[in-house]
Order: sequence, then C-alpha cells, then structure tokens
Amino acid sequence: MRLTVVGCSGSFAGPGSAASSYLVQTEHEGRTWNLLLDLGSGALGPLQSHVDLADLDAVVLSHLHPDHCADLLGLYVTRRYRPDGPLPRRMPVHGPAGTAERLALMYHGLEPGGMESEFDIVTVQAETTFTVGPFRVTPHPVNHPVEAYGYRVEADGAVLAFTGDTDDCPALDPLLRGADLALLDAAFVEGRDETRGIHLTARRAAEAAVRAGGVRRLVLTHVPAWNDLEAARTEADEVWPGRVELAAAGARYEVGADADPLDRSAARGMWAAYRAATPGLPVEGDPPVEWFGDSPELADALLAYVLGGTKRATAGLVAELVAAGEPLPRVGGHWVVCDGSGAPRLVLRTTELRVGPLSSVDERFAWDEGEGDRSLASWLEAHHRYFRRSCARIGVEFSDGLDVCFERFRVVWPPEHADT
Repeated sequence: MRLTVVGCSGSFAGPGSAASSYLVQTEHEGRTWNLLLDLGSGALGPLQSHVDLADLDAVVLSHLHPDHCADLLGLYVTRRYRPDGPLPRRMPVHGPAGTAERLALMYHGLEPGGMESEFDIVTVQAETTFTVGPFRVTPHPVNHPVEAYGYRVEADGAVLAFTGDTDDCPALDPLLRGADLALLDAAFVEGRDETRGIHLTARRAAEAAVRAGGVRRLVLTHVPAWNDLEAARTEADEVWPGRVELAAAGARYEVGADADPLDRSAARGMWAAYRAATPGLPVEGDPPVEWFGDSPELADALLAYVLGGTKRATAGLVAELVAAGEPLPRVGGHWVVCDGSGAPRLVLRTTELRVGPLSSVDERFAWDEGEGDRSLASWLEAHHRYFRRSCARIGVEFSDGLDVCFERFRVVWPPEHADT
C-alpha cells in the first residue's frame, strides 16, 4: 500500500496544510485503487494533485466534524456538475450514523438525501469489516465527543492503522496491534490540555502504540497549527523506541513489511554513470544503497548537511550491521546515498574507518560529522538517542561500550557536488 498525506492539520486548515485527509492506494487487477480516509476542510484542492477525483473508489469518514468531512461538499459538486455530465456511478461514502443528514445540512439548500444521487452513503458498524476492492477496512469505535471511528486498513499483506480523533481507549489495542504504519492523532499537549475524552497527546499516542505491540512505524498527525511540532516529537520520543515521524502535507509512505523505500534501480544508474566517467576504478560490484538515519525525515536533514559541505563522517553500530547481515564498510569502498523519498542523490567513497566503543568518539570526529553545532556534547546527545532506537529495534541493550563504526567519506558524484 501507498499512503499520501493530503492534509494533516488538526481542527482547522493551517498555513502549510489542509485539515485531515489521507489517500491510500494499491495496485490490483491491472489498475490503481484509491481509498480516501477523511476529506476535511481545505483538502479537496491538494487532493487533485495526487489523484483524478473521478478515480476515487471510496471515501471513509472517521467522524462528522468539519475538519474531517467538510470538503465532501466540493467533491459532490465535481461529480454532479461536470461539464460532460455526472459520473455514471455513485461513489461509496462510509461513515457514522447520520452522515447523509449532516452533509445535507452543511450544503445550504440541498434537500435531504440530495447527495445520495452521487454518493452511496453506508453506515459503518463497529468491528464489522467491509471491503473496497482489495482493501479490507475494519472500524473501531474510539473516544471522542461524537460517534467516531479509527480504521484498520489491510491490503497486500500490509496493515495501516488510522485512529481518527480520539483519546486513549481500549479499542486502540486491536486497532494498532501489529500495524506496519500507525497514523495517530496528537492534537493535545501534555501539561496544557487537561480535558480528557477528546484527543491524544503525542506521549499518549506513543504509549498506545507501545502497549498495542508490534507497531513498526509511528506517525503523528492532526497537530493544530498553533502547536509546536518538535515539542510533539519530543513528547513521543520519551516513550517510543523507534523514530517518531511527523505527518506533513504531501508526504508519501510505503506501507508494508516488504516495502523498500529506496529506488535501487535509479541508484544502479547513478553508479553506472559514475563508473563510466571515472576510468581506472577497481573492479567493484554494485555498492550499498542507503540513506542516513532511520526515517525519510532524518534522511533529508542529514543529507542537507552533506550537500552543505559540513558533514563528511558518519557513525553506525556494529551490532546493527551484524543484525542486518551486512559487512563493515571498507576504505576505498563506495555507497550510494538517497534522500527521504528514496531517490539516489550522491555517490560517497569511504576514506577512513575505525571501530571502537561509543565512548571513544572525540571532538574532531563530532566536528567532521557536521551536524547541529558540531560540538562533542551535541553529537553525544543526538547519537545516544539514535543508538537507543537502533538497540530497541535489534534487541540489544544500549551502553557506551557498544562498538561503533566511525567512518569518514568524500563525495565523488555527481560532479556538481563532488569534493575536489
């Protein structure tokens, strides 16, 4: 499955994002199926940059607050009043009881049931699975002031869990358990928003994902424009053992245990171009294709330091390489580094390598890694967090005595970024 964040701003459209809307796609029987989770205020516009509106197969509504359903009114217009006539089929809209009546009330002058000429409105039933083509969708009632559902979407052996708007509740356990990607409401802030039964804080979202068990990726969403995104990440980071990801408008995710986010075919093409332009290279098979860090967001941030010229070193746990069945880098070896979208950006060549305990890092190496203020103190703070996440993934106890591969490199391709 592919997930595209159409809008993720909580409660109202923000300056950088529409309100809640998420496009889920997969290939089946020779075509792309398009399932939309929510269509909140402001989302219809950016949705059109991701999919032809006529190709939507169904919309699933978590609840009937405007920031989750208001732009269905505009979608109705695009189907009803097309210059070449209405579309030939009604599109299913799955939602809570009263969906048809609420939509009619929001559309001034529309008689009750008027939208049902274009929409086949279906009332969802708690824990009763329905299908949309290859998608199996299971509603779970969640904790919000109105009737609201989280949805577990399954296709191609992958599981996406979407909480909608909720505070913590028992239903989150079966909703989230074993999800490849969990998209959780994080509208409230610890210590500020004391009212319960409305939204999760980022910390409570992470606690719910940990408690459910088996969640592979945690993505926080529905953060209002007046909240600090990094503060939300920090809250969740205190609980979540992996990388905390923040939804952003336009972000795309591959959902599934076997999904490979890296474009290895394009990386081979970049490697071939480098070899063709660099006579005299020793014989070497295809190099590793990787990105920096453990998430698309971190990959882009660290790549920016390389492109900016400050980052010419990297560090990784030896235990993580062993767990992945990968050999240690070698001096003179190459690797292709990708950005957060998985696209190859640079070919790097290892110039220096040392294996030693984490505690052996020095100020010079921290400076050469080129991140933050380049101090040893900031290096230790950032890498302790990162290596703790790595240890949690591979089941190793974190300590300052763990062996680390300290690697320096130079950029060799493409020419406009190559070190001279």
